[in-house]
Amino acid sequence: MTDGYKFYLLEDGDHIVAVRDCDCPSDADALLEADAVLQASACPAVEVWNGSRRVGILSRPAIPSS
Repeated sequence: MTDGYKFYLLEDGDHIVAVRDCDCPSDADALLEADAVLQASACPAVEVWNGSRRVGILSRPAIPSS
């Protein structure tokens, strides 16, 4: 059985720039898929939701300024 998840791609300031739907069998699988989406995008973060429940947020490591 799979559940419907939404991935919200965020830019700086947590503004949503894109939404992707994904069917995954578990939260862990959704987070793995969201990480792949994050790595393929230029966005600094992706937030993962399952209905009204926030599963988690993934972000790129901050780059230290010199």
